[in-house]
Amino acid sequence: MSEYIDYLEMLFDSGENRDIFDKKIAELFPAIIYVFDVEQKRLKFINKKVSDFLGFTYEDIREGNLDTLIFKDDQQLVQQELEKFYTLQNNDSYAYNCRLNHKQGHWRHFRTLGSVLRRKEDGHAASILFIAQDITDQLKSEEEIKAVQELFDETEELLQLGSWSYDIVKKTIHWTNGLYKLFEYTRAELPVITREFYYELISPDDRAGLEAAIKNAYESRSGFEYEYEVITKNKNHKIVSTKAKVVTDTGGTPSKLVGMTRDVTPFRNFERDRERSIRELNRSNRELEEFAYVASHDLQEPLRKISTFGERLQAKFSETLGKEGVLYLERILASTENMRILIDNLLEFSRTTRSSRAFEKVDLNTVIATVKMDLELKIEENNAQIIITSLPKIEAVPSEMKQLFNNLLSNSIKFKKPAVDPVIEIGTEKIGKQEKEKHHLPADKEFFKIYIKDNGIGFEEEYAERIFQIFQRLHGKAEYPGSGIGLAICKKIADNHGGVMYAEGKLGAGATFILILPEKQS
Repeated sequence: MSEYIDYLEMLFDSGENRDIFDKKIAELFPAIIYVFDVEQKRLKFINKKVSDFLGFTYEDIREGNLDTLIFKDDQQLVQQELEKFYTLQNNDSYAYNCRLNHKQGHWRHFRTLGSVLRRKEDGHAASILFIAQDITDQLKSEEEIKAVQELFDETEELLQLGSWSYDIVKKTIHWTNGLYKLFEYTRAELPVITREFYYELISPDDRAGLEAAIKNAYESRSGFEYEYEVITKNKNHKIVSTKAKVVTDTGGTPSKLVGMTRDVTPFRNFERDRERSIRELNRSNRELEEFAYVASHDLQEPLRKISTFGERLQAKFSETLGKEGVLYLERILASTENMRILIDNLLEFSRTTRSSRAFEKVDLNTVIATVKMDLELKIEENNAQIIITSLPKIEAVPSEMKQLFNNLLSNSIKFKKPAVDPVIEIGTEKIGKQEKEKHHLPADKEFFKIYIKDNGIGFEEEYAERIFQIFQRLHGKAEYPGSGIGLAICKKIADNHGGVMYAEGKLGAGATFILILPEKQS
């Protein structure tokens, strides 16, 4: 823009009247042109472009007051900048940035270049010629580019990756900030990155594999993805994954290789730890399951003998044993039966843990209907009322669903209030995002919440988790018979299906058992 200053000075000194001068300037320059009188501190001239850029007319600039144009927060800055023009020598020019007011109330950024137009006899500036170009859009673009770059850098840091490009002809590599951080270098330490230097960072065991992947990408004019180990500046070993594409010139010859390299060390370490933990957990579970199964199975034989010989003793020697002896024998037989039920339930729990998980489409309405038929006698004896709204179809293990609802309905009937007929309500609804987050369930799957609500004796809220633990009981066996395994089996079935089970209740006011099950299995 400085080359225009001399031409404008020539026009201004040409002796032509202001209108002709203003017209020529308006035609030639997309900028605000004005002359500032140093001694009077006012504008001597301003072109009509001020209307195009700022909406002001020449008449709006009262008595040539420059402050009318300058944004109030920049007025002190402009005064300081003007001082620098007063001391310019010869045909030197100087430029500064400031904001100028628009007549409608907002402001725009301008880059103002100026030079002394006339000097006094003592050589000091008498008037100064200025060209002010609107750079608002340019600055906005620069700010956007800066913001995008900052966001890009933050994203790279967050994802622990960096971008790069390799010039095949020059054999030099350009890294983004993310890669400098990944390899623990600064730009000052590595102003130039060569192919040879980068290969020195790669583990010797992986160099040939990466080279082969790159060669294949060149030949196929495509790309590659390769995972390998690198050694950083601080001798840290990292596992990185590189994905790249070949860029060809107009003749189809590979000219560049561009790509991204990501630090996947935490993921690979996590996977190894997870696999090790899963193997250890599976081994432990297998041993526990085998122990429970074998122990339960082996206990059956002595238990059968106790039961058999106890019954023979009762049949043949009741009179000899007397009333007290018979009482003791009856207690032995009752305890034997309780033990048999407990072992059967333990075996059932073990089988649930070892589920084959043969999932298929299951209509829960059909499951409930089957369970009601199985419990028909118990329902009639207790005059129980079961109210069911339409239930969904889900992918599940049919036998486990039957066992789950059998246990829950039996439970609700068993723990009824004295002299009060049981009323059991079963309903369902889909859960939303917040409930998925609450129970740590995957957001991309649909889940149904199924509730089984009764009007029974309920329980205190502090026992809401305890009732699902194996062998945990809140009531005596004489009062409410059972082994304390039924609800534990229910929860295990829910877990096997990738779901959630919990209970809500209030002592004397009934209980609600809530199942959250996925519509489809993975």
